[in-house]
Amino acid sequence: MDMKYLLYLFAITCSSNGFEQDLTVEIGAGKMECFYQAVKNPGSVEIEYQVIDGGDLDINFFVQAPDGKVLISEHRKTDNFHKVEIRTPGDMKVCMDNTFSHFATKLVFFELVSDDDEDNEDNNKWDGAQEEIAQLMDMTIEDLKTLLEKLGQNLDKSRNLQTILKMYEARDRNIMENNFEKVNQMSAIQVVVMIVVGLVQVFVIRHLFDDKSKVSGILKAKT
Repeated sequence: MDMKYLLYLFAITCSSNGFEQDLTVEIGAGKMECFYQAVKNPGSVEIEYQVIDGGDLDINFFVQAPDGKVLISEHRKTDNFHKVEIRTPGDMKVCMDNTFSHFATKLVFFELVSDDDEDNEDNNKWDGAQEEIAQLMDMTIEDLKTLLEKLGQNLDKSRNLQTILKMYEARDRNIMENNFEKVNQMSAIQVVVMIVVGLVQVFVIRHLFDDKSKVSGILKAKT
């Protein structure tokens, strides 16, 4: 098959992508943060989130449709994945609530993925390409659509797997950074203690050989 034509077919399948947003945010103790995503056309939206650092790794998670309907309401969850249907165009709202925590700040990763295109637009694209496909390939339009749908599904699975791996990587990196800071703090404390002990030892030893010092007098009195 001609490479130029392959790129043309790939453009048909990829042009339907509505949006793909991922973000890592810090939610302070006792606070709630909300984010808005514009949805141009009705369609499905995949929502995934994970608390990667802070406290007990839990958060309250809410999603509201453009028409005000609450699609997701979860309390003190660590992570989850949802696929919801947006019926009306507008701004969907995603909120992360950490008001139940008095001290711990949470670091949360979340991702929104949507194909909010209209089926009619896709059909028009395929109808326009049908004659050209018939001329260049010994393949029906339905067979090609099935093949590309499978390709799209495999790409979605790969993307979801990459997202999961990215979340685990971010969580593990935060754990390692926290452990690194704790090790540095303990090392600094140990160094300070060693310096103080060394200075005390030097002070005591010097005054042992000084007959006029109070330390020497006290030690001689005890002996």
